[in-house]
Amino acid sequence: MSCPGFGEVRIPSSRAFWDDCEEDEFESIEPATKAQLKFMDGSDEAPFASELFVLIEGPFITEFCRGALLEDAKLVCEIPAKTSTLHWNASKGHLIATLEEDLTSSGEITELLIPYAELAKQVLTITIKPKVDYKSEEIDRYSEYVAIVHSVGGKGYDKTITELEAPNFIAGVAAGIASWRTQMELPVSSYVIYTDKLPLDVIAAQPVLQLLKKMGVPCIQRYLPPAKDSSYLYM
Repeated sequence: MSCPGFGEVRIPSSRAFWDDCEEDEFESIEPATKAQLKFMDGSDEAPFASELFVLIEGPFITEFCRGALLEDAKLVCEIPAKTSTLHWNASKGHLIATLEEDLTSSGEITELLIPYAELAKQVLTITIKPKVDYKSEEIDRYSEYVAIVHSVGGKGYDKTITELEAPNFIAGVAAGIASWRTQMELPVSSYVIYTDKLPLDVIAAQPVLQLLKKMGVPCIQRYLPPAKDSSYLYM
């Protein structure tokens, strides 16, 4: 027998009346598996130091990162969040994490990447968000903007970029790593880019590329998204 159904009230006179509850059902539940990085063959599984650790996070970001800044980088491991990956550019000493937005697992992934963030001399985080998420009393002034760029948690190195104001906020792995570096009093630059086009196209990608170049991250001059197959429509 099973426990009483939802909405059915039974008040037993003693605990003996609860014998029909199948407590074994809870014992048979498998414990959740712990998230792990999936390393490529020949990759060093021990965290290593980098001159700059770059984290780019947002929806549909993998395709952009692959085409814009991973050409000279080697795949180190896959990150357990959709199509997220960790790459190493040995010539520049740059570690690059491309993070498909997955807030349900961001806490676990942050813990997996903290050892790399701890060994990095400098950390740069960039969060990509749709422009409709941006809140401002002067929202009309941004209507013609391709993207809105703000620093997070400080002015950063570029004084022309203003700091993100409430009620706007960022969440996810990039936010977690930036917060951890700040608490540890380690240098970190954190930015958020609100864009009117996701996945990024030729025009929407330009503000992201400009920010990467300002921060010393090698990337292409102009991003061209891969061509999509036509959808065959019949009239």
